[in-house]
Amino acid sequence: MKLTSQEIQDNSEYFNFLFQLRASGRTNMFDAAPWLVDAFMLEKSEARKILADWMNNFDEIAKELKVDV
Repeated sequence: MKLTSQEIQDNSEYFNFLFQLRASGRTNMFDAAPWLVDAFMLEKSEARKILADWMNNFDEIAKELKVDV
């Protein structure tokens, strides 16, 4: 599902974390949900949804948040 600009902004803390995690090379991004759980005290299902949204809207999120990828 395509995210709106507002949805991207609302989740920017999580998305920026995922970009930083990706850049660090510390994990395969398909296994990044537990990192969100630990960092933000999220439920697993919520972390998986955030990760899926980030993966499915990667280019749009990077552009909206002005992240060089």
